[in-house]
Amino acid sequence: MGKDGRFICANKGCAKRTFTEQENSDTACNYHKGEAIFHDLKKSWSCCAKVVYDWDDFMKLPTCCQGAH
Repeated sequence: MGKDGRFICANKGCAKRTFTEQENSDTACNYHKGEAIFHDLKKSWSCCAKVVYDWDDFMKLPTCCQGAH
């Protein structure tokens, strides 16, 4: 827990990054279950089929899982 009373989400690709106990629920976090893959100029997630070449596009890839932080 941080100094501000917030927890850091351990799920990969979680856009919220921090949360409180009150904000956590079974649908609070959108994340990737796989690993990030960087090969040559390609960027993707092992759990998703979409491949991009630009970092900004990689950060905008939609997540494939939903659950608690």
